[in-house]
Parts: sequence; C-alpha cells; structure tokens
Amino acid sequence: MKKGTSLAGIELGPKRFTAAVGQMEEGRLRIQAVDSVPAQGFEKEGLSDPIECADGVARLLRQTERAVGEKIPAAVIAFPANHLKSANASATIPIPEPGAGITRQDVEKVISTCRTLSLEYDRKILHAFERGFTVDGQSGVRNPVGLSGRKLVVELHLVTALSLTVQNLSRVINRSGLEVDDFVLPGVACGEAVLSDLDRDLGVTLVRIGDFLTEAVLYNDGEVRETFLIPGGMDDLAEHLSRTLRLPRVAAERLLGQVSSLEERPDGNSVPLQAGPAGPARSIPEPQVVQLVRHRCRELLQKLRRRLATSPIFLDCASGVVMVGSLARLEGFLEMAEEFLNVPVRLGAVKEVELSPGFDLRQQDVTAVGLLRYGMRRRMISVQPAALTGWLKPLERFRQVLQEYF
Repeated sequence: MKKGTSLAGIELGPKRFTAAVGQMEEGRLRIQAVDSVPAQGFEKEGLSDPIECADGVARLLRQTERAVGEKIPAAVIAFPANHLKSANASATIPIPEPGAGITRQDVEKVISTCRTLSLEYDRKILHAFERGFTVDGQSGVRNPVGLSGRKLVVELHLVTALSLTVQNLSRVINRSGLEVDDFVLPGVACGEAVLSDLDRDLGVTLVRIGDFLTEAVLYNDGEVRETFLIPGGMDDLAEHLSRTLRLPRVAAERLLGQVSSLEERPDGNSVPLQAGPAGPARSIPEPQVVQLVRHRCRELLQKLRRRLATSPIFLDCASGVVMVGSLARLEGFLEMAEEFLNVPVRLGAVKEVELSPGFDLRQQDVTAVGLLRYGMRRRMISVQPAALTGWLKPLERFRQVLQEYF
C-alpha cells in the first residue's frame, strides 16, 4: 500500500455513526482522526431511509476528511449484527494421488466445496473461519499440506448475511462517496483492536456488549473458531428502567447514564438521581436504580454463561474473557462477570496504535478502530508478493542480486 493512502473504518449504529481514519506507517497503525455524527435513516432493525442514511455517512465523511486533510476513497464497514447468522459447516473431498501428499490446491478445493454446499441461495458469506482439518480420520490438523491421505475434511465457521441487505448497504455507502472495502462482523473488528497475538494463540473469548445485542467471538491457536449472538445490551437496560419505574424512554436513558457503579451503597449515603431534564424533576434513590440494573446484568450474564457452556472452544480459552462496551465499564460489572463465568475477565483496551495529537479514544470508538486495523491488515497481506515456485525462484533470486549490487 502506498504511503499516504488512508482508509476508514465506519460503524453504523441506531444512535450514532462513528468513523476512524488512519494509515500504516512503518508497520504500525497511526490513527489520524476519529469522529461521529448522530445517526439518521438507520434504526435498530437496519436501514429505514437509505437517502437519509447516505447523507449522514456523507456528513461524517466530510468531517473526517477535513480533519485529515485528504480524500478518503474507501472504508471497512461494520455489518449490523442483527442481520447476521453464523453456523458450522463441513465438507469432504477425495485426494486423487494419496501418496503424493495433499497440495494447497486440494485445501482450496475442499474449502470452496464447503462454502458452496453450505451457502443458502439468498445469503452471502462475510467470513469463513477455518476450525480445522481431518485427514483419513485424524482430526485436529491445522495445515494438511504435505500430509499423505485419501480423504480430506474441512470444518468451517461461516458468518452470512442476506444478499439483498448487503446490496442495499453497499448502495448507501457508495452514494455517500465511499467504496466498500469490506464488511466485517463488529465483534471481529473489536478483536482486532483490543486483542494481542498472544491472546489469540492461547485462546480468548471476546465479548462485545452493544446497544441491543451481545456478541461473542472465540479464538484459539491464533484464529477465530466460533461466533454467536445473544439478545441484550445497554438499550435493554434502559427499556427495563423505563417499564419498571414508569419513565419516558429518554428519561430512562438519562437515568442510566448517571449510574457509574453496580456496587450498592447504604441507604443513608444514597444520592438522588435526576430523571428529568429541567424544571420539576422526579428524584429516584440511587440504590433502587442500581438494584434494577444489577438484576438485568445478572440475567444477561446468565444467558452468556449458558451459551458459552455449550462451546468446547470456550474451555480452551486460557486467556479468559475480554469485554468491551459501555456496560463493561461500570464499576463492579467485570467482577460480577468473573463470578458467573468462573474465568478471568478484563476490560478490553485498544493496543498498539499511535494517536495524532489532539484527541483521545473513547470506548465507543473501539469498533471503528478495529475495522480500520482489519482493513489495513488485509491490504498488507494482499500486497505481499506471492510465493514463487519451480524455475521462477532462480530468476527472482537473480533479480534481487542485481538490485543489491547495481
């Protein structure tokens, strides 16, 4: 990738659109700008008004381009998680020459076969993660190239989206003046931002608590092995407060924003929380609100624990659980999660980036930064020269010698 070529990572949410812009400098990601605008034309269910949504993205694009001082041609987009479906799939092919060993072409063929046989006619594959290979009944093979065998089996974890939804979202992004570089699962993007290579190698579970859904991405041996979604998030908490305390939804969200800890204080030391904007406002004791929030958090963690208990990969996650999201920043939430999941739990923080002077990253920017890093990683891989074979190797070596001495 040429020096000076910037890329954007954009997360479209029902409350805000967020973009992170950056470029690679000497193998390190430098964040040039992070900005957000109020969402428009995009609801909980997805696109509600494509023209308004395109205008919102274009406004966000103009703000970030003014900040970096150059035009941004393309962006990696977080695909709305509620439109995604994940499933495990497998396929088998015979090896024509068992004694000669399995080739890279055989591996590509079995993966392509699995993708084709498992894909529904109206869906598009966004991610195809390799879970492992089996050669003549020997499972747990990570790289079968060079092994002798008669039968090759691959297991994939597929993340798919409706083809028409992909087309509609692509059209909106293009209308705003951007080219779609890739669509990415938001949880996978967060993993790019907050996880180290050691975390992925040892095995780790990333949990992203969003507004409406909670995503889990399970890593082992350096790769994604499983993903899933469960309902619940910050918006679910606000809805619970609104119904229980009989408050308008806006007031319930404002009330939730004033809660900074899940630790219950003695009644004598409680601080009233204001549920109204200005003028006469209803005051609600903090212990009452905290108790309601704690109860809902416990329900969310119980659902997460039940789902993780069904995954054999979770048992191999030696690095424990990494959580991101506004809910995870509440004091006492991580301790509650450790109690429920019975593994170490820590808050995810963006790693190994350089920030341009003048701004700091917020928790709500993690996904956009992860999208940017994902896109940069893919671009760096794509520009690496392909491996040369046969008689081309001596020619390439001769060319390098000429460049070195002349």
